[in-house]
Amino acid sequence: MRNARLTTPLALTVLLIATVATAQNPLGGTFTMAFGDVAALKQKAETGDAAAQVALGDVLASRFHASEALEWYRKAAAQGNVEGEYHIGNMLLFGGLGSPQSFAVRPNHAEGIRWTFMAAMNLYPQACRNMARALSEGYGIRTNLVEACAWLKLFSGTIPGSIVGRVELNELAVKMDTDALGRAEALAAEFRAGKWHPPVARAIPEGDPRLKLGGITFGGKRSLALINGKTLGEGESASVSIKPGTLTIKCLKIEKESVLISVEGEDSPRLLHLR
Repeated sequence: MRNARLTTPLALTVLLIATVATAQNPLGGTFTMAFGDVAALKQKAETGDAAAQVALGDVLASRFHASEALEWYRKAAAQGNVEGEYHIGNMLLFGGLGSPQSFAVRPNHAEGIRWTFMAAMNLYPQACRNMARALSEGYGIRTNLVEACAWLKLFSGTIPGSIVGRVELNELAVKMDTDALGRAEALAAEFRAGKWHPPVARAIPEGDPRLKLGGITFGGKRSLALINGKTLGEGESASVSIKPGTLTIKCLKIEKESVLISVEGEDSPRLLHLR
Protein backbone atom coordinates (compact mmCIF):
# COMPACT_ATOMS: atom_id res chain seq x y z
CA MET A 1 0.00 0.00 0.00
CA ARG A 2 2.87 2.39 0.75
CA ASN A 3 4.25 2.04 -2.78
CA ALA A 4 0.82 2.71 -4.27
CA ARG A 5 0.48 5.94 -2.26
CA LEU A 6 3.95 7.07 -3.30
CA THR A 7 3.51 6.43 -7.01
CA THR A 8 0.04 7.92 -7.36
CA PRO A 9 1.17 11.59 -7.09
CA LEU A 10 3.90 10.98 -9.67
CA ALA A 11 1.43 9.36 -12.05
CA LEU A 12 -0.97 12.25 -11.62
CA THR A 13 1.84 14.75 -12.25
CA VAL A 14 2.87 13.01 -15.46
CA LEU A 15 -0.77 12.83 -16.57
CA LEU A 16 -1.30 16.54 -15.90
CA ILE A 17 1.85 17.54 -17.79
CA ALA A 18 0.91 15.28 -20.70
CA THR A 19 -2.58 16.79 -20.85
CA VAL A 20 -1.25 20.34 -20.92
CA ALA A 21 1.48 19.44 -23.42
CA THR A 22 -0.87 17.87 -25.96
CA ALA A 23 -3.76 20.34 -25.81
CA GLN A 24 -4.65 22.91 -28.48
CA ASN A 25 -3.99 25.43 -25.67
CA PRO A 26 -7.53 25.44 -24.19
CA LEU A 27 -6.14 26.75 -20.91
CA GLY A 28 -4.77 29.88 -22.59
CA GLY A 29 -8.06 30.54 -24.34
CA THR A 30 -10.09 29.91 -21.19
CA PHE A 31 -7.80 32.18 -19.16
CA THR A 32 -8.29 34.97 -21.70
CA MET A 33 -12.07 34.53 -21.58
CA ALA A 34 -12.03 34.77 -17.78
CA PHE A 35 -9.50 37.53 -17.20
CA GLY A 36 -8.66 39.14 -20.56
CA ASP A 37 -10.26 41.69 -22.87
CA VAL A 38 -11.37 39.82 -25.98
CA ALA A 39 -12.61 42.98 -27.68
CA ALA A 40 -9.17 44.59 -27.37
CA LEU A 41 -7.55 41.36 -28.47
CA LYS A 42 -9.70 41.31 -31.61
CA GLN A 43 -8.69 44.87 -32.44
CA LYS A 44 -4.99 44.01 -32.18
CA ALA A 45 -5.48 40.84 -34.23
CA GLU A 46 -7.32 42.74 -36.96
CA THR A 47 -4.49 45.27 -37.20
CA GLY A 48 -2.09 42.42 -37.98
CA ASP A 49 -0.51 41.68 -34.60
CA ALA A 50 0.60 38.03 -34.99
CA ALA A 51 0.74 37.28 -31.26
CA ALA A 52 -2.81 38.62 -30.86
CA GLN A 53 -3.94 36.53 -33.82
CA VAL A 54 -2.62 33.37 -32.15
CA ALA A 55 -4.21 34.34 -28.83
CA LEU A 56 -7.55 34.99 -30.54
CA GLY A 57 -7.24 31.61 -32.23
CA ASP A 58 -6.73 30.03 -28.81
CA VAL A 59 -9.89 31.73 -27.52
CA LEU A 60 -11.94 30.47 -30.47
CA ALA A 61 -10.50 26.96 -30.16
CA SER A 62 -11.40 26.89 -26.45
CA ARG A 63 -15.00 27.74 -27.44
CA PHE A 64 -14.99 24.88 -30.01
CA HIS A 65 -14.91 27.25 -33.00
CA ALA A 66 -12.00 25.38 -34.56
CA SER A 67 -12.52 26.53 -38.16
CA GLU A 68 -12.47 30.20 -37.12
CA ALA A 69 -9.43 29.57 -34.93
CA LEU A 70 -7.63 28.01 -37.89
CA GLU A 71 -8.18 31.17 -39.95
CA TRP A 72 -6.45 33.31 -37.32
CA TYR A 73 -3.59 30.84 -36.93
CA ARG A 74 -3.09 31.03 -40.70
CA LYS A 75 -2.93 34.84 -40.57
CA ALA A 76 -0.25 34.65 -37.88
CA ALA A 77 1.72 31.95 -39.73
CA ALA A 78 1.66 34.06 -42.91
CA GLN A 79 3.80 36.56 -40.96
CA GLY A 80 6.29 33.87 -39.97
CA ASN A 81 4.86 33.27 -36.50
CA VAL A 82 6.13 29.83 -35.40
CA GLU A 83 3.39 29.29 -32.82
CA GLY A 84 0.81 29.89 -35.54
CA GLU A 85 2.55 27.31 -37.74
CA TYR A 86 2.44 24.80 -34.89
CA HIS A 87 -1.28 25.35 -34.25
CA ILE A 88 -2.14 24.91 -37.94
CA GLY A 89 -0.15 21.69 -38.08
CA ASN A 90 -1.63 20.40 -34.83
CA MET A 91 -5.20 21.10 -35.88
CA LEU A 92 -4.78 19.61 -39.36
CA LEU A 93 -3.00 16.51 -38.07
CA PHE A 94 -5.55 15.67 -35.40
CA GLY A 95 -8.65 17.71 -36.27
CA GLY A 96 -10.46 20.36 -34.26
CA LEU A 97 -13.72 20.11 -32.33
CA GLY A 98 -16.66 22.20 -33.41
CA SER A 99 -19.86 23.15 -31.62
CA PRO A 100 -21.99 23.29 -33.65
CA GLN A 101 -20.37 20.74 -35.96
CA SER A 102 -20.02 23.30 -38.75
CA PHE A 103 -17.12 24.83 -36.77
CA ALA A 104 -15.16 21.56 -36.70
CA VAL A 105 -11.93 21.04 -38.68
CA ARG A 106 -11.38 17.69 -40.34
CA PRO A 107 -7.82 16.32 -40.41
CA ASN A 108 -5.69 16.95 -43.49
CA HIS A 109 -2.61 14.90 -42.68
CA ALA A 110 -0.55 15.87 -45.72
CA GLU A 111 -0.91 19.61 -45.06
CA GLY A 112 -0.70 19.14 -41.30
CA ILE A 113 2.70 17.44 -41.47
CA ARG A 114 4.10 20.25 -43.63
CA TRP A 115 3.12 22.95 -41.12
CA THR A 116 4.28 20.82 -38.20
CA PHE A 117 7.67 20.35 -39.84
CA MET A 118 8.01 24.11 -40.39
CA ALA A 119 7.46 24.78 -36.68
CA ALA A 120 9.66 21.85 -35.64
CA MET A 121 12.59 23.20 -37.69
CA ASN A 122 12.40 26.22 -35.37
CA LEU A 123 12.54 23.79 -32.42
CA TYR A 124 9.03 24.60 -31.22
CA PRO A 125 8.73 21.88 -28.54
CA GLN A 126 5.20 20.61 -29.22
CA ALA A 127 5.86 20.57 -32.97
CA CYS A 128 8.85 18.29 -32.35
CA ARG A 129 6.61 16.02 -30.31
CA ASN A 130 3.94 15.99 -33.01
CA MET A 131 6.57 15.05 -35.60
CA ALA A 132 7.45 12.08 -33.41
CA ARG A 133 3.82 11.06 -33.07
CA ALA A 134 3.18 11.43 -36.80
CA LEU A 135 6.23 9.29 -37.62
CA SER A 136 5.26 6.68 -35.03
CA GLU A 137 1.64 6.37 -36.10
CA GLY A 138 1.72 7.29 -39.81
CA TYR A 139 -0.14 10.61 -39.73
CA GLY A 140 0.51 12.15 -43.14
CA ILE A 141 3.92 10.51 -43.43
CA ARG A 142 5.61 7.12 -43.65
CA THR A 143 6.12 5.37 -40.31
CA ASN A 144 9.76 5.69 -39.21
CA LEU A 145 10.62 4.91 -35.58
CA VAL A 146 14.23 6.10 -35.93
CA GLU A 147 13.14 9.57 -37.01
CA ALA A 148 10.34 9.56 -34.41
CA CYS A 149 12.89 8.83 -31.71
CA ALA A 150 15.17 11.62 -32.94
CA TRP A 151 12.34 14.17 -32.76
CA LEU A 152 11.39 12.94 -29.28
CA LYS A 153 14.98 13.48 -28.16
CA LEU A 154 14.68 17.12 -29.22
CA PHE A 155 11.35 17.44 -27.40
CA SER A 156 12.58 15.78 -24.21
CA GLY A 157 15.44 18.28 -24.02
CA THR A 158 12.98 21.14 -23.46
CA ILE A 159 11.27 22.13 -20.22
CA PRO A 160 7.76 21.19 -21.52
CA GLY A 161 9.08 17.83 -22.64
CA SER A 162 11.43 16.93 -19.78
CA ILE A 163 9.17 14.35 -18.08
CA VAL A 164 6.63 13.50 -20.77
CA GLY A 165 9.34 13.21 -23.43
CA ARG A 166 11.40 10.86 -21.28
CA VAL A 167 8.41 8.58 -20.69
CA GLU A 168 7.59 8.47 -24.40
CA LEU A 169 11.24 7.92 -25.34
CA ASN A 170 11.39 4.92 -23.03
CA GLU A 171 8.17 3.53 -24.50
CA LEU A 172 9.62 3.89 -28.00
CA ALA A 173 12.97 2.37 -26.98
CA VAL A 174 11.18 -0.86 -26.05
CA LYS A 175 10.20 -1.27 -29.73
CA MET A 176 13.69 -0.57 -31.15
CA ASP A 177 16.99 -2.45 -31.22
CA THR A 178 20.29 -0.90 -30.14
CA ASP A 179 21.37 -0.20 -33.73
CA ALA A 180 18.18 1.77 -34.40
CA LEU A 181 18.60 3.68 -31.14
CA GLY A 182 22.15 4.61 -32.12
CA ARG A 183 20.95 5.89 -35.50
CA ALA A 184 18.26 7.92 -33.76
CA GLU A 185 20.87 9.56 -31.53
CA ALA A 186 23.00 10.45 -34.56
CA LEU A 187 19.98 11.82 -36.37
CA ALA A 188 19.00 13.95 -33.38
CA ALA A 189 22.49 15.45 -33.46
CA GLU A 190 21.98 16.30 -37.15
CA PHE A 191 18.69 18.00 -36.30
CA ARG A 192 20.35 20.06 -33.59
CA ALA A 193 22.91 21.16 -36.17
CA GLY A 194 20.14 22.27 -38.52
CA LYS A 195 20.44 19.34 -40.93
CA TRP A 196 16.78 18.53 -41.44
CA HIS A 197 15.12 15.61 -43.23
CA PRO A 198 12.01 16.99 -45.01
CA PRO A 199 9.05 14.63 -44.63
CA VAL A 200 7.43 12.86 -47.56
CA ALA A 201 3.79 13.85 -47.16
CA ARG A 202 1.09 11.19 -47.38
CA ALA A 203 -2.63 12.00 -47.60
CA ILE A 204 -3.30 8.54 -46.14
CA PRO A 205 -0.74 6.14 -44.62
CA GLU A 206 1.27 3.69 -46.70
CA GLY A 207 -0.58 0.39 -46.94
CA ASP A 208 -3.93 1.92 -45.96
CA PRO A 209 -6.58 -0.60 -47.10
CA ARG A 210 -8.83 2.26 -48.28
CA LEU A 211 -6.55 2.66 -51.33
CA LYS A 212 -6.55 -0.72 -53.05
CA LEU A 213 -5.21 -2.09 -56.31
CA GLY A 214 -7.92 -4.52 -57.36
CA GLY A 215 -6.43 -5.88 -60.57
CA ILE A 216 -4.08 -5.36 -63.53
CA THR A 217 -4.46 -6.06 -67.23
CA PHE A 218 -0.83 -6.09 -68.38
CA GLY A 219 0.61 -6.27 -71.88
CA GLY A 220 -1.22 -6.12 -75.17
CA LYS A 221 -2.11 -2.81 -76.75
CA ARG A 222 -2.93 -1.09 -73.45
CA SER A 223 -2.25 -1.93 -69.82
CA LEU A 224 -4.98 -1.09 -67.29
CA ALA A 225 -5.20 -0.94 -63.51
CA LEU A 226 -8.31 -1.23 -61.32
CA ILE A 227 -7.95 1.07 -58.28
CA ASN A 228 -10.86 1.49 -55.84
CA GLY A 229 -13.29 0.46 -58.57
CA LYS A 230 -11.88 2.87 -61.20
CA THR A 231 -10.12 1.56 -64.32
CA LEU A 232 -7.11 3.67 -65.35
CA GLY A 233 -4.47 3.55 -68.04
CA GLU A 234 -1.05 5.18 -67.77
CA GLY A 235 -1.36 8.96 -67.66
CA GLU A 236 -5.04 8.92 -66.66
CA SER A 237 -6.50 10.50 -63.51
CA ALA A 238 -9.62 9.84 -61.45
CA SER A 239 -11.30 10.74 -58.20
CA VAL A 240 -11.62 7.62 -56.02
CA SER A 241 -13.71 7.13 -52.92
CA ILE A 242 -11.98 6.58 -49.58
CA LYS A 243 -14.33 6.93 -46.64
CA PRO A 244 -15.00 9.55 -45.38
CA GLY A 245 -13.88 11.45 -48.51
CA THR A 246 -12.21 11.17 -51.92
CA LEU A 247 -8.70 11.24 -53.38
CA THR A 248 -7.60 12.38 -56.82
CA ILE A 249 -5.02 9.94 -58.18
CA LYS A 250 -3.05 9.64 -61.40
CA CYS A 251 -1.76 6.37 -62.84
CA LEU A 252 1.91 6.84 -63.74
CA LYS A 253 3.24 3.37 -64.57
CA ILE A 254 1.69 -0.11 -64.74
CA GLU A 255 3.84 -3.15 -64.11
CA LYS A 256 2.91 -6.83 -64.01
CA GLU A 257 2.17 -6.89 -60.25
CA SER A 258 2.26 -3.24 -59.19
CA VAL A 259 1.18 0.27 -60.20
CA LEU A 260 2.96 3.57 -59.58
CA ILE A 261 0.53 6.39 -58.83
CA SER A 262 0.59 9.99 -57.67
CA VAL A 263 -1.94 11.30 -55.15
CA GLU A 264 -3.06 14.92 -55.16
CA GLY A 265 -1.54 16.71 -52.15
CA GLU A 266 1.40 14.32 -51.82
CA ASP A 267 4.93 15.29 -52.81
CA SER A 268 6.15 11.95 -54.17
CA PRO A 269 4.61 8.93 -55.99
CA ARG A 270 3.62 5.72 -54.21
CA LEU A 271 3.57 2.10 -55.35
CA LEU A 272 0.48 -0.10 -55.03
CA HIS A 273 0.93 -3.88 -55.06
CA LEU A 274 -1.54 -6.63 -55.87
CA ARG A 275 -2.55 -8.45 -52.71
